[in-house]
Amino acid sequence: MIKQAIILFLICCSATSFAQKKMCVTIDDLTDMSVGKETQLRKWVNEEIVKVCVAHAVPAIGFVNENKVYKNEQVDSASVNMLKFWLDNGLELGNHTYSHLDYNKATSEEFFKEIEKGQIVTNQLLGPDEQVKYFRHPFLHRGDTKEKVEALENYLEQHDLIEAPVTIDNSEWIYAAAYKKAFDQEDKLMKDSIGQSYISYMMQKVKYYEKASNTLFGRTIAHTLLIHDNLLNAEYLDGLLAALEKEGYDFISLEEALSDPAYSSDDQVAASWGISWIQRWAITQKRPKEFYVGEPLCPQFIQDYSGIKE
Repeated sequence: MIKQAIILFLICCSATSFAQKKMCVTIDDLTDMSVGKETQLRKWVNEEIVKVCVAHAVPAIGFVNENKVYKNEQVDSASVNMLKFWLDNGLELGNHTYSHLDYNKATSEEFFKEIEKGQIVTNQLLGPDEQVKYFRHPFLHRGDTKEKVEALENYLEQHDLIEAPVTIDNSEWIYAAAYKKAFDQEDKLMKDSIGQSYISYMMQKVKYYEKASNTLFGRTIAHTLLIHDNLLNAEYLDGLLAALEKEGYDFISLEEALSDPAYSSDDQVAASWGISWIQRWAITQKRPKEFYVGEPLCPQFIQDYSGIKE
């Protein structure tokens, strides 16, 4: 009887583990310049985001624009220490190009030089036995022609870099611009309004892409969430992660997320758009227009206040 109870318990635990929703949190544009070049505020934003990730046991990966660690064409030790803080706390760093160059506005050769220049400092921080493993496309642009897409794929493979897809794309960057404006104007009521709307909006996006991925794959896949290193997340990432936990998410590394077979899906999109990989896979599969219906939009008051249209 006891043996049967133990077996039943193990089966239940296994089923629970299998059903657990999983997400990798990826954070672009390290180290944040949206707050300006003032070192102390940048340092606080950077460290607060790291501390929140650690508190929630989130093995996040931050994607670095290395032009942000230079000052007067010299490596800035304070900025380097911000990156080191990620590594010292067990988080990972990836390549986001040197200056966030748009691949659609550059030749492949120019872009590849940006990638190479974009991981010099990070590789030094990792040490002689490690190197940057993952690459995130600025603006999520993989190339606007088939030739450029293939050229980038070949380059990354030859240089042992793995592209970092995004399944949950969003307009968090518009929220961040609005939040920075309210911060500069010392408008606490607007800051609170923006922050509360942000978490609600992000959870709507998560549920939208959950549904879309379930339609594509008939199951819950391991998702990759895109957000940025900014003041908004320094103050509201804790609330966002708590909402995701309440929704049943377990946080995983990018390596674990990419082990999901969904990420081996064919992507034949060559276009100027920066879109979710869910949408890339759907376009490749020639899904009907109905598949894309219902994606939540950035609220109009956020667009109006920030002065940025979605």
